[in-house]
Amino acid sequence: MKAKQTHWAKKQENGSYIAIRMLLTLYRFGGKWLIVLCLAPVLAYFFLKDRSARNASLDFLQQVHQFKGADSPFKHKPGYWQSYLHFWQFAQAALDKIDGWLDRIPRSKVTYGGSLPFENIVYSGKGALIIGSHLGNQEVCRALVRSKYPIKINVLAHTQHTAAFNRILKESSSDVDLRLIEVTELTPAVSVMLSDCIERGELVVIVGDRISAQAPERTVWANFLGKPAPFAIGPWVLASVLQCPVYLMFCLKQQDGYSLMFEPFAQCISIPRKQRQLIITEQAQRYANVLEQVACRYPLQWFNFYDFWQLPGAGQHKEHSGDNSSN
Repeated sequence: MKAKQTHWAKKQENGSYIAIRMLLTLYRFGGKWLIVLCLAPVLAYFFLKDRSARNASLDFLQQVHQFKGADSPFKHKPGYWQSYLHFWQFAQAALDKIDGWLDRIPRSKVTYGGSLPFENIVYSGKGALIIGSHLGNQEVCRALVRSKYPIKINVLAHTQHTAAFNRILKESSSDVDLRLIEVTELTPAVSVMLSDCIERGELVVIVGDRISAQAPERTVWANFLGKPAPFAIGPWVLASVLQCPVYLMFCLKQQDGYSLMFEPFAQCISIPRKQRQLIITEQAQRYANVLEQVACRYPLQWFNFYDFWQLPGAGQHKEHSGDNSSN
């Protein structure tokens, strides 16, 4: 039996404000080669120190390998080297976030790989709900969109565990406007505020791959990479409240730049009370299916370093997906 799983929101931010600030200074004045030299031993330290994140990385990469079989993105069963590369991708993503917000990513390095041009969303004249994830680099996507399009993006986020990084990001440039909204509960006041954003033609962004920090039991179970995993109900409840188009968003790093993907998900999601559990579960499974496809293509850009298939505090995995949690 596995040890109890710590909720992702309870994990402390790796690295102090001073340490992150020093690395950023080296990066800005010494370039990427200098930061790579300094980052490698620092990352090795965290890789060795954070056993739970290391094990979660291995579990995820090996689950992808097993799930895909002959079509696995890995030639052999992933081991510690692949897990270290996973950590390395995460560290590189942090640097790319800074590049994105400081407008250092040339637009020539950005391609649009989704089935829907982002212009269609921006110039539709309608507000929309964008559901992202911790697969790829959501921050870079937001920074690139902000620099190119005249549209306001409101992000619902849990910011406590990234406070130092966000502080440094804002200090790096007066132009950085993260527009992060800390929402612990979908109260009537929050619903009205977000509805007003939609009415003004703005975008509201929420991630769909992490369960609630305050109420982890408020989940539905969906199959993901061959095993049932808990997914939050929040994005789908929010979609039903806002009554607006819903899109999925991914920003994946390529060999020479980034690919931004926007996929239409629903024109509108309605959740009648009598069918609430059924419809929420269906929407979560649809989301999980897309997330699974992209994760298998970019496994090293999966930045959920915890046991994704286990509820916090649970001693073992859910045995089947038919028994959903409370509403």
